[in-house]
Amino acid sequence: MFILIAGGGKVGFNLAYTLSQEDKQEVTVIDKNKATLEKFKEFPDVKTVHGDGTDPRILDYVGITRAGVVVAVTGSDVDNLALSMIAKRQFGIKRVIARVNNIKNQWLYTRERGVDYAIAGGLFIAKVIREEVSLGDLVTLLKLGGGEVSLVEEEVCPASRAIGKSVANLNVPEGIVLTAIIRDGKIVLPRGETCISAGDKVLALAESQNTHLLEEVFGGF
Repeated sequence: MFILIAGGGKVGFNLAYTLSQEDKQEVTVIDKNKATLEKFKEFPDVKTVHGDGTDPRILDYVGITRAGVVVAVTGSDVDNLALSMIAKRQFGIKRVIARVNNIKNQWLYTRERGVDYAIAGGLFIAKVIREEVSLGDLVTLLKLGGGEVSLVEEEVCPASRAIGKSVANLNVPEGIVLTAIIRDGKIVLPRGETCISAGDKVLALAESQNTHLLEEVFGGF
């Protein structure tokens, strides 16, 4: 998968290094500061581009449309938000992850502004990318019991057969327990009569080896 990272600072550097060590990951880093990109020379698997990550011409040049994930981790919240909006609206990137530098600006990092995930810390960003690569719309939030049990989140896609069904009629596989539904920013406790809607984010506890079954319940067909 092609991963485009804007920002070659400490977070971008650690993220690019982590991802470049994994198989089948193609990583490109863009940064305005040419000197910042010098340190990437020791990692031949990471391609670097000197330029402004908010410039559509630069993004087109690096082949942003091929990107499975675009990550904005510059030291500027303005730049991170600008890139997120351009990536999502102009180039139609499915997954956009942006770093929040000033916690007071966190409220600006919304899906309406092109941000799918607003987070801080390169290693956590790497984790999110890995989970997206391996599980599609299924994201592992936490592992419990020595890794045998996972807390996972699955977004109900518009084509899901679960839409309109009550929780009691979902036929959730054994070993999976629905714990909460996030709907329009509010938490809904799932009960037997609770109906599933498109866009719901379903949180569940599942045996780690069976987390993929949750995607089968709420994903498309």
